[in-house]
Amino acid sequence: MIGATLFLVGAGLLLITATSLTGYDLLYPHQKRSVTVTFLFPIAATLSQLLGVSRSRLRTSFVKVNNSLTKAQRKRIGGERLMVLLPHCLQIDICNRKITSDVNNCIRCGRCAVGKFVELGERYGLSMEVVNGGSLARRRVALFRPDAIVAVACERDLTLGIQDVYPIPVFGVINDRPHGPCFNTSVDMALFEEAIKFFRKDAAVV
Repeated sequence: MIGATLFLVGAGLLLITATSLTGYDLLYPHQKRSVTVTFLFPIAATLSQLLGVSRSRLRTSFVKVNNSLTKAQRKRIGGERLMVLLPHCLQIDICNRKITSDVNNCIRCGRCAVGKFVELGERYGLSMEVVNGGSLARRRVALFRPDAIVAVACERDLTLGIQDVYPIPVFGVINDRPHGPCFNTSVDMALFEEAIKFFRKDAAVV
């Protein structure tokens, strides 16, 4: 029994690695993909910790592998109901505009990246939400019921969020934190727009 379990775990991890590296969807049967998220990744996390891999590095790897797996399954992912989740820490700290209730409350002053996100949201017709925690993010996802999500956050929040919203496919964009965590963060807008174009396959290159 132990030998069979180890074989299945090893085979599953091998499939994850092969799918991530080759870009081919090898995760069959598809309806069992939850095993990848809820079982194999935690095992990989435990093994990595035993080998002394830092938690931050592990989470970064999780997000990157998840993105590769998402790309490999592009033929099975719809993009009509695409949702964007943004962290509240993208908003500059001296701004008093309430964007968690409505991102369009942003006046696009240019002091932070939120205005750029609003403009891209209008360009691609996106449902865009700014959230200040996992609970609010889950509520917004449950209300909108998206086909797919592009999420901007730190490694920790992305790792937890990807697992929370399964089986909805997520492309995670890790934010930059030049001033420390959860404070005046920024993001690679080119990478973010690339994720949008992946899901919106008919989107024109701008």
